[in-house]
Amino acid sequence: MLCGLVHSVHLQHSLETHLWYIRPDEVKCASLLKHYSQLLSPTEKDRVLQMRGDELKKNALLARTLVRTTIARYQTNNGVDPRSLMFKKNIYGKPEVDWKNYTNCNNPPLHFNISHTDSLNACGVTVHVRVGIDVENKERKIKHDVLAFAERFYSADEVKFLSTIPDPEVQRKEFIKLWTLKEAYVKALGKGFSAAPFNTFTIQSKAGTEGGYNLCKTSKMTVSSLEKTEKCYGEWRFALLELADSHYAAICTEDDQASGGAISIDIYTEESIYSVISSSHLSPSCRCTYEGDCPKNHPVRRR
Repeated sequence: MLCGLVHSVHLQHSLETHLWYIRPDEVKCASLLKHYSQLLSPTEKDRVLQMRGDELKKNALLARTLVRTTIARYQTNNGVDPRSLMFKKNIYGKPEVDWKNYTNCNNPPLHFNISHTDSLNACGVTVHVRVGIDVENKERKIKHDVLAFAERFYSADEVKFLSTIPDPEVQRKEFIKLWTLKEAYVKALGKGFSAAPFNTFTIQSKAGTEGGYNLCKTSKMTVSSLEKTEKCYGEWRFALLELADSHYAAICTEDDQASGGAISIDIYTEESIYSVISSSHLSPSCRCTYEGDCPKNHPVRRR
């Protein structure tokens, strides 16, 4: 029988990020999926049913379940049931938890973001600082010429970087890594792609590091776009890693200047959301510190 409340985990400070992920193909029990559907709101259930095809419905169900069970784990003072969570969207459409419906909620400000592909769903969580995540299949094919595609969406510096890579396969992978990092940043901003088009900023490897990245302005911005995005370019922290040996995952968090130090990421794998809900103890499958002192393609150990 599905538990109403989930066991808790904690985020200690703004430099810490928790990343939860699940692979839909590992969830095959029909009764388990039925349990998950009981966690969703009527609106969410309707949206799942509107998806075409069983696989799309299943993936949508697991994505919403992952969000609800993940967020509920951090509300230890109130014992929040994942079924009772209510969400709202900011003016740009980014989903947030609607905490005004909960009395005596003294938990620190929680931020989350979700990303999914056909074969993996992921949810990132932070406190006090904004977070954006993106996951992309490492084997994702680019239908068009990589450089031609990059010229449409990337900054001139990024196109130049890709053009220096002679191996087509390495070039394709670097294109996907850049896409994943850029999308994570835009999602962290929470203002949509129109507010920060991909070609208005540059992601560069941080000199002298392995796995560190910087966010840079591009010289091709117009006066009007500069006025719109000037306040968005603060200090941001980036991490790029691998999940399940099959996906790139990028995490972008707002830099809390008062904290200092490197971004710490705990990764929780969920072969079944239900098994984690029912467990009495949770521990990360991998704990790493990212700011150049951890390999960019760090393998994730499964719990």
